[in-house]
Amino acid sequence: MKIAICEDEAFYAEKLRSYTEKYFYSLGIPAEISVFSDGAPLLEACGNGARFDLIFLDIQLEASDGMEIASRLREYDRNAAVVFVTGLEHRAAEGYAVSAFDYVVKSSADTRLDSVLDRFMKSRGRTSIAVTVMNGDTAVVPFADILWVESRGRGAAVVVRDKTLETPMPIGKLAALLPPESFVEVHKSVYARIDKIKRIGGSSLEMQDGRMLPLSRRRRRPVMSAVMSSVKGGAE
Repeated sequence: MKIAICEDEAFYAEKLRSYTEKYFYSLGIPAEISVFSDGAPLLEACGNGARFDLIFLDIQLEASDGMEIASRLREYDRNAAVVFVTGLEHRAAEGYAVSAFDYVVKSSADTRLDSVLDRFMKSRGRTSIAVTVMNGDTAVVPFADILWVESRGRGAAVVVRDKTLETPMPIGKLAALLPPESFVEVHKSVYARIDKIKRIGGSSLEMQDGRMLPLSRRRRRPVMSAVMSSVKGGAE
């Protein structure tokens, strides 16, 4: 994963770099992060062939305007996801004129960055997830192989047909990376793959391998709806 951070305040640049590095490390994804203190060197790098998957770009750079930099970046690369960083939320809306992916307001970066990065990962059309297991190794698990994921203490478990992978990743972060069209929450902190559900009972459901999962009364209707939509979609 190649990431650029264009931020002239050293404190925020380091904050973005550290947070982003830790986020991708938790997913087992190597991140190559380049930091630029102004737009000119970023444009020069792109003009010389550098390409980034994700670019954090300060709207109010001291020596240049972030909006103008973003517009010129699009001349080199129309596929990079540009996330604007700003101290003024009302300016973030201007980013859509240059096809910005999202924005982060500096005052709420700690709570906002996770959801922005989760949405970015979902947008990449992944077919698998990288899971850091308890011994520190990384396992790449295709979504199609997962039966369900559930909370285990402070971490989570990814259950496939022949094994269970335990990970220190919190269930909230893990669930946020699952494609919503393929997984449904069946009980608190338990997410089942929709096309692996064999039978729905009153308070439980049976997976294709015969194992049973609890089904909360509140989630029963949404689960049934998700399964019926999946069946109809497969019949088309």
